[in-house]
Amino acid sequence: MTISFDATGAIVVGTDLSDRARHAVDWAADRAADLKRRLIVVLALPEVPIPSRSRLFDAMGKGNYPEHLRALALERLQALLDRVREQHPDLQVETMLDKGLASYVLAQSSKVADMVVVGARGANAPMKVRALGGTADAVVAYGHGPIAVVTDHGTPTAGGPVVVGLDDSPEAEAALRIAVTEAVRLEVPVRAVHAWDLTPWMVGPMGVSSLMALPDTEKLAERINDIVEPYRKQYPALTIDVDVVEARPSAALVEASVGASVVVVGSRGLGGFTGLLLGSTSKEVLRDAACPVIVTRAPEVAKH
Repeated sequence: MTISFDATGAIVVGTDLSDRARHAVDWAADRAADLKRRLIVVLALPEVPIPSRSRLFDAMGKGNYPEHLRALALERLQALLDRVREQHPDLQVETMLDKGLASYVLAQSSKVADMVVVGARGANAPMKVRALGGTADAVVAYGHGPIAVVTDHGTPTAGGPVVVGLDDSPEAEAALRIAVTEAVRLEVPVRAVHAWDLTPWMVGPMGVSSLMALPDTEKLAERINDIVEPYRKQYPALTIDVDVVEARPSAALVEASVGASVVVVGSRGLGGFTGLLLGSTSKEVLRDAACPVIVTRAPEVAKH
């Protein structure tokens, strides 16, 4: 099964026409306008729509319920399109009504899109749905390129830094490239965070304290600075700060997300420094961050 539209080079944002999805559409529209990218707003309807219990009798009275649902969806998509065009008159934007599972449609579009954006439930949602919700969770898990998740509590702070989780892994380097793009776009600094957890270093192979094995934070900072230095040279007006902290990576990134514009993190858990953990983390950060989160993959990972 293939999707019915060409997402090549576009910013694709999923919507279910809810208030939560509206925040994701607004975020995606701002980014598309700034970067002069095409924006595609996608609504996926199930192949066989089943009305909710509260709408069952209404659906029975409509005769052809799927067609009724499609017409209603097109009407609401047009209203959404009009609102986006009013906010961004020069933006190339289109809506797409597709059939199928929303997570599948969005994950497939991520193979060629510049970025896929999806809304999700966050910290204020009941615990049983705090793992982003089915669609966002699946798109992050099976997406092929950068996936931005805008939760119902993830509000960007105007003028706040772009936070990026960083080590020397290919995924973290991909995250850094996106973080720099976002920072230049927003005209804000980058804050590169490398967190190492003390716990694995406290216990040796015989269960004995092994404090002599603690990492040298100054050397770690030097290595992180070496990674960001090419970007400092390429963008001399851009400020890139490096923080090496002792903390669980997810906790460090969630803390750094307060007052940030966006957090960028690699999708995998193990970092490139031997024995150190950057974090996969990604799910915890996605769930608890106080701003939108972009999850990215290294190019060779994105192909699989």
